[in-house]
Amino acid sequence: MKPESRDKVLKHLGAARLEPYLAEAGGNKKAALNLYRWSVQLTASVQQLLGLTEVMLRNSIDEQLQLWNNEARAQETSWLLDEPANPLRSLVEDKRKRAHHDAEKALTIRPPGHPRHGDELTHDDVLAHTMFGMWKDLLPNHAPNMSQEDQRNQNRLRMWNESLSAAFPHAEDPDGQKTYWRVAHLHLLRNRVSHMDSLLNVDVDDRANDAFDLVGSIDPVLRNWLTGTSTVSQILNHKPEVR
Repeated sequence: MKPESRDKVLKHLGAARLEPYLAEAGGNKKAALNLYRWSVQLTASVQQLLGLTEVMLRNSIDEQLQLWNNEARAQETSWLLDEPANPLRSLVEDKRKRAHHDAEKALTIRPPGHPRHGDELTHDDVLAHTMFGMWKDLLPNHAPNMSQEDQRNQNRLRMWNESLSAAFPHAEDPDGQKTYWRVAHLHLLRNRVSHMDSLLNVDVDDRANDAFDLVGSIDPVLRNWLTGTSTVSQILNHKPEVR
């Protein structure tokens, strides 16, 4: 690429976005752009890993919450379509309503050719519109600034003991601490890659292991499949050299 063309690309990517790449490349514009292209590939790979992890996480948790809610309500009813029993309701209500609203909106704009055009809203429709952060907020919060005596955290611990721990049968995690940190780390990474922020100072390999360990705590078969599907390690190993 000619220097003048490279300068145009760098300009339109934005000085603030390119700053960490130029810093690592010692001001070399060609090296910085190569580093940025590599970072874009890494970001796409991380997004794929996180997307698959989120699907497995939410399906495992959803299964257990549905069982818990049916027992608490003494009837079979969707905890996403209808108000769930407490303390689940108090922990998820705002995020549950948002997912319900977004799912209803998506239903109304389905074109006539859509295979489910005109169908009623289902539990799975709402589940697909839940946010990663909702699952983190359901887990016992072990952040240093969080009091374990806080009522919401007591509710989270109750849900962990009565329901959520069963979503991770292969984890030795009596108080949910391991699971919380794995999900919290992945949630932070999800927010970062969603905004195409730099991953240069992120231990991506360590975060990928969080994803593998998390799905492995659900079922080791899932870990084996996910590690075989992920391309994160291959891309990390092909980081451009900066001279």
